[in-house]
Amino acid sequence: MTTTSMSSTRVPVTEVSRTPILAVAGLAVSAVLTAIGTFWDITGNDHSKGSHVGPYLASVGIAVVATAVVFGLVVRGAENGNPGRRSAILGAIAVVTCVVFWTGLPAVVAFGAIATALAARDLAGRFSASSKAGLVLAALALAGAVAGAIAG
Repeated sequence: MTTTSMSSTRVPVTEVSRTPILAVAGLAVSAVLTAIGTFWDITGNDHSKGSHVGPYLASVGIAVVATAVVFGLVVRGAENGNPGRRSAILGAIAVVTCVVFWTGLPAVVAFGAIATALAARDLAGRFSASSKAGLVLAALALAGAVAGAIAG
């Protein structure tokens, strides 16, 4: 009787970083909210006759630069330098940027806070208190950005 043994090789699973996905999602949400605030006049009080495309593109440009700064400098190095604290700081900044919601900054910075909170969870196996604070502040900032876009 002949026995045949098959050796199974395990193919290593490469983990895809969620950071680029969150960066694109933050920029997309920012662009959509900015478009709503720019082009949709729910209150009927915008009587300007000019084009709104220029200001919209300027706001999207600001959001693109902010995305590069937040995700390229702050989020990317989060695993090496207390991501929970970075999440709380980014969440607080996101809330403050609701004052200038038309720039698209609240969504971009809020998604940065979410990304760093998830990095903190990945490192510690759970959300720390500071990363939970960052998530709550990010949610508040996103709610403020939505309200600002609608009220415009």
